[in-house]
Amino acid sequence: MFIGKKVKLSHYHDGDGKKFAEWQWDDAFNNPLSDDMIHPHTAEDWENIFRRSSKSKENVEFTVRKTENNDLVGFVALFDLNIRNHTGELAIGFPKKEDRLKGYGSETLSLILDYGFNNLNMHKIKLTVYPFNTPAVNAYKKNGFTKEGTFKNEVFYDGKWVDIDHYAIFQNDWYASQNEYQC
Repeated sequence: MFIGKKVKLSHYHDGDGKKFAEWQWDDAFNNPLSDDMIHPHTAEDWENIFRRSSKSKENVEFTVRKTENNDLVGFVALFDLNIRNHTGELAIGFPKKEDRLKGYGSETLSLILDYGFNNLNMHKIKLTVYPFNTPAVNAYKKNGFTKEGTFKNEVFYDGKWVDIDHYAIFQNDWYASQNEYQC
């Protein structure tokens, strides 16, 4: 369930916070990650994010590691989990440029959707993305997410107002896509 061909979902390891604290200064990683204020986190801040999440009923955070050598390449999270409505939001990030565009994101999405739908019994998993973040949009679509709408001029990004797109995938659609691959 947690292991793919290239990457696996894992827990926080000692020293991960230091790596995330160093990597967070890459604008290509940090700016598209949040539509809110960007906070510079210390290694301890990153550690606390993962530690709090490990006890939370509303958030679950995984580190993403290469299967071949266990190297840390990113993170993925389901947050704002709503137990009554079986919904949650997804966040994913690969801080190092050399770890992007290698299929890690698409495989991570497949693993987290499996976890969200088969273990947490989510009905709907949502996310937001900038329309110009085409590698992310392509990975989301490849994994079955569909665009639900656009909020126009929603975020002040890089000196201008930009749109933000909302995508989602439903449990029954994800199950149907999994059956297609097995036939």
